[in-house]
Amino acid sequence: MRAWTLALLLATAACSKVPEKASAAKPAEITFDGAEVTNASALIAHGNRLTQVLGCKGCHTPALTGANLLDDMPQFGAVYASNLTQVVRHDTDAQLEQILRRGVHPDRKQLWVMPSEVFQNLSPTDMSSLLAYLRSLHPAGSPTPPPRFTKLGMKFISSGKLHPVAELVSQYRSKPSVDLGPKYAFGRYLTSVTCAECHGSDLTGVKDLEPGLNTPNLIVAGGYSRPDFERLMTTGVPVGGRKLKLMGDVARERFPHFTPHERDAVYAYLKARAELPAD
Repeated sequence: MRAWTLALLLATAACSKVPEKASAAKPAEITFDGAEVTNASALIAHGNRLTQVLGCKGCHTPALTGANLLDDMPQFGAVYASNLTQVVRHDTDAQLEQILRRGVHPDRKQLWVMPSEVFQNLSPTDMSSLLAYLRSLHPAGSPTPPPRFTKLGMKFISSGKLHPVAELVSQYRSKPSVDLGPKYAFGRYLTSVTCAECHGSDLTGVKDLEPGLNTPNLIVAGGYSRPDFERLMTTGVPVGGRKLKLMGDVARERFPHFTPHERDAVYAYLKARAELPAD
């Protein structure tokens, strides 16, 4: 009798239990075009394109074998972009991702110049493709040496004009670009991993990005028509035809590797951002 009563009570409790509220659906991951691939060769090809768009081949050389980034400023010392074909031989994916996203080197800890402040925003899928491409490289050349700063270089650091990468990662995380909603989320993502490197995490511009070089607030994109913006992004030539010190080279090297859809999204986001009411 007691068994029947207990069973009845349990059944009643089960039927009267209020169903838990379904958890909110996870937002779809935002990636560069072409990231949703399943075969290894397509994954590697996508990662290869990312090395162009993200500027890896600008700093690490087209062969990704590394170079002295201060070669034209020896008075500050020498800081080498690593030979990536050698690095991937002994670093794990977790270590590589720590370098890319956090700016922390597994051996010497501090890292300089590497744009981890924007790589921290790279989607997991895009990061996986990038690492897959790096893993596909055949070793070439020799490992690059650690950084070496002169007294002038150390003075430049102590003055606060050059920060360790890990500090920049924290600074950029605390000041993201404006969120304009789902319609512009793709463009916001693309600018956060490309434009933000030179124009700041919130795209308002950077003073003394390089000695004597200030980058503008990208509100200036509001003055561009879509064809003018296309010319700027693919040739580096702005409205008026003047020569741009940094953007000219960056545009020619990186942004032609954007898909037209990606350039449309960047333009739409920057245009909408420029049209926001002034504070």
